[in-house]
Amino acid sequence: MSIRDIFFNPAKNRMIEFIRSLFVGAAAFAADFLTLALLKELGDINTLVASTLGFVVGVTVNYLLSNFWAFRSSNVDNAIMRFTIFVLIAIIGLIINNLIISLFDETLADMQLFGEFIQPKRYYMVGKIVATIVVFFWNFFSRKLLLYRDKKDSEQE
Repeated sequence: MSIRDIFFNPAKNRMIEFIRSLFVGAAAFAADFLTLALLKELGDINTLVASTLGFVVGVTVNYLLSNFWAFRSSNVDNAIMRFTIFVLIAIIGLIINNLIISLFDETLADMQLFGEFIQPKRYYMVGKIVATIVVFFWNFFSRKLLLYRDKKDSEQE
């Protein structure tokens, strides 16, 4: 597996798809986290509203990069159906995301779990990092199972 295989050639196997998904996830995370932080810090927007808007930006980046770069093909030919399934998976990811961020922003911040190392008003950032890791695995495996299986794999079922 070469750098060319990872970044430029069509994805040949699941390992390349997984590696590309890490890059897609990083780009989506950057878009999501930047949106969240800007809305929260500069706009003084409610944490869950800012988190949801950031998540929408991240999902958009993720959808575009997943479809056009990360995965070899989709077992769902209909673009509207593929997008609908992608969004439903993302909605579940959003719920997981917001539950984890709420846990950090409300419950753990009140407990001051990290002492003076992290200010309670910044716990949402730690929660976002934890949520991103959990949601990445949810996204990868559910999308691989429901959307991006090799056609030959889905025909055997």
